[in-house]
Amino acid sequence: MKNYKKQIKLIGIFCVIITFFGCVKDQDYSSPIVECVDSEISITNTIQQVKEMYTFGRATVIDTDVIIEGYVVSNDKSGNIYKSISIQDKPENPTSAIKISIDQTNLYTKYNVGRKIYIKLKGLGVGYSFGSIQIGQVVEGELTRISTFEVDKRIFRSCEIAEVIPKKVSVSELNKELLEMLIEIEDVQFKTSNLGMSYGNIDNTLTVNRVLESFDSNCSLIDELIVRNSGYSKFKNELLPKGKGSVIGVFGNFYDDFQLFLRDLNDVKFTDERCEYSNAFSPNITILEVKEMYDGDMVEFGIENNYIIEGFVISSDEHGNFKEKLVIQDAIENPTAGIQVLIKNETIYEDFNIGDKVFIKLDKLYMAENDGVLTVGYPTGNKITNIKSSDMGNFIYNSGENYEIKPKEISISEVLNKEHENTLVNVLNVQLIENQLGKAFANFTGSDDGIRTLETCGEITKLGVYTNGDATFVNSLFPKGHGSIIGVLSSLLELRSIHDINFNEDFEPCPVIIPKIMITEIADPKNSTSSRFVELFNAGNTEINLSNWRLNKYINGTSTFSSSPIDLTGKTIAPGAFLIIANTGYAASFGEMPGIGSTYISGNGDDVYELVNNLDETIDVFGIIGEDGNGKNWEYLDGRAVRKMDVVSPNHVFSVSEWVIYSSAANSLISNPNSPQNAPDDFNPGNR
Repeated sequence: MKNYKKQIKLIGIFCVIITFFGCVKDQDYSSPIVECVDSEISITNTIQQVKEMYTFGRATVIDTDVIIEGYVVSNDKSGNIYKSISIQDKPENPTSAIKISIDQTNLYTKYNVGRKIYIKLKGLGVGYSFGSIQIGQVVEGELTRISTFEVDKRIFRSCEIAEVIPKKVSVSELNKELLEMLIEIEDVQFKTSNLGMSYGNIDNTLTVNRVLESFDSNCSLIDELIVRNSGYSKFKNELLPKGKGSVIGVFGNFYDDFQLFLRDLNDVKFTDERCEYSNAFSPNITILEVKEMYDGDMVEFGIENNYIIEGFVISSDEHGNFKEKLVIQDAIENPTAGIQVLIKNETIYEDFNIGDKVFIKLDKLYMAENDGVLTVGYPTGNKITNIKSSDMGNFIYNSGENYEIKPKEISISEVLNKEHENTLVNVLNVQLIENQLGKAFANFTGSDDGIRTLETCGEITKLGVYTNGDATFVNSLFPKGHGSIIGVLSSLLELRSIHDINFNEDFEPCPVIIPKIMITEIADPKNSTSSRFVELFNAGNTEINLSNWRLNKYINGTSTFSSSPIDLTGKTIAPGAFLIIANTGYAASFGEMPGIGSTYISGNGDDVYELVNNLDETIDVFGIIGEDGNGKNWEYLDGRAVRKMDVVSPNHVFSVSEWVIYSSAANSLISNPNSPQNAPDDFNPGNR
C-alpha cells in the first residue's frame, strides 16, 4: 500500500513537470539564461590603453586590476567567426577595438551583437597574433585562447544592449587603427573572376579568400579588399552575388593583408548594377611602351606607378600548348606589340578566351627575357616565374568583351622581326622541311616536347614550330602539304590547336640553300685600338637576313663568350656584299661609318671571334675557342688576319691554313711575324 501511494505521488510530480514545460511556447533552448551585471563593476581603463600595454616581443601579462568595457560586434552563429569575439569602445563612431580569443564556440548565445560586456584582465594578457594585438591567456610567454573554465570569471555581461552602427569607411581609408571594428564599405562588388564561385569551398573545409573591388561614382576601380570565408561557415555553399552595393563586416588582418569577416549573408546588400571593367580601367601605358622599358636588366614595375595595359588574348591552353602562360597583343589586327604573362594555372582558357579584351595591372610585377622572349610575372633570380593562380585575379581583369582576332599575314623572311614577337601571325607559303615529312608534332608516342621546322623554297630563313608534350595533338602526324600556319610568334611558333594549320596544297621539294656568310678580316691596328673591326662577307648567291644571328668574342682563352655579343638582327647582306662591325674609332680612321659600331670589337691579337646563326649553330670562326692566341699560329697582335681569296665558304672549325696572318709579334708560327699594321693604310675593309 505504501509503495502504491509512493508511485501515485511520483506520477503526480511528473505530471506537474510535464504540465509546466508543456505550457512554455517558443522557448529558445540554444540561448541559456545568463545573468547581467552593471552596478558592481568599475571600469579602470579603455580598450586603447590596454592595447598600449603590449610591448613588442612576447605576450604581456596584466598583473593589476584592469577592467575594460566594450560592445560586441562579432557573431559566430554562422560559423564564419571562430572562437573569438570582437568588441569596440562605442556602439557608434568607435575609436578603438580589440579581439578576445576564447576557447569556446557558440559565443553569440551569451555575447550577442550590441551587448555591452566587461572584461577583468588581471591574470590575462595582451599579445601580438598574426599582425594584430589581442586579449587572451598567456602560456609560456605565448598568447593562447582563454580557457573555457576561465571565461565566466573574466567576462561579464552588462544589461545594456545597444544598436551597433557600422563605421562607414572606404577601402583606401582602412588602417590598423580600425582593426576589429564593425565597418561598412559602399560601392563594392565581387571581382569578375570570382563570379560563379560560392562564398567558401564546397568540397572541403579550407578557408578561402574572395575579393571585393571598390569603385567611385564613375565606376573607376579604386582598390580591393579580401573577404575571408571559413570552410565551416553555414553560407559557404551560397553563390557570390553578381551586383554591386555595400558590405558590413568585422575588419581584421593577416599581418599586412587586410581582411573582412562577414557575420552572415545579411551583411551583404548588393542592389545596384555592376561596374564593368571597360569603364573601371583607364590604360595609361601601351604594351609597346612597356616593352621599351627593358634595357637588358629586369624591370620592376613598383607599387606606386599604377601601370595598366590593355590587350587582347591570342593564346589558349585548352589543347595543351601555352602551358601556364597567357599571351596578349595590343590590337585585334595589325598589332604593334604583344607580351606573355606566366601564370601557375593549368586551365587559363576557362577565364580568358581567345579574343577577350583584358586589363593587366603591372604594379608588383616584373619583366625580363626568358629564353629571349620578354615575359611578365614574378621574379626569380634574373628570370621570370609564374604568378600564383590564387593571385591571378589581383593582376589580370577580363572586360567581358570578346573580339575576333585577325592574324597578321607575313612571309617566313619576316619571322625574325622583333616587331612580331608575341603576336598572332599567319605565315604564308610554308611546309615542313623534307627530312621531317611523315613525323609527328613531337613523337608518335610519349610526352616529349617537339619542334618541327618549316621552310619556304628560295628563302634561307627557317621557322621552328613548338609543341608541348602535354598537347592533345603532340602524337599526331604533322601535315605533309604546303600552305599557311597560324600561331603566336616568339623565337618559335606556337599553335593554339591543330586547326591552325592550313596546308591545302601539295608538298614542293626545295633546292638546298646554304648561307655563305664568312669572316674575311680581323683587324687590330697598332696605331689605333679603337679602330679594330671584323669584316663579314656574303660569298653566296642569296641575300641573307641576319636576324637573331650574333658575333661572339672569346677573350684570353676562355670557353665562354663575353657578355652582350653583337646582335645582327636587322642586318642583311646581299650576295658579294660586306658588313663591317667596328669599334668607335673606325669612322675617324677610315672615313666611313661601319655597319655596326660597338666597343665589343676589342680583340687584341689573341682573342677568338665566332659567327652564330639564328639556330645557335656556329657558321664561321676565327681562332680556337678555349685557347689564348698569344704565341700561337693565329696570333694577330697589332696586325690583322685576312681570309685567303680561294676560300669561298665559311668553316665552323677553325683552320689557320685558310688565313694570312700579320702581327708585330716575333712569332715564327705565323705567316708574317714582325709585321705591325697601321690604320688606315694597311687595311682594305669592304674589299677582297
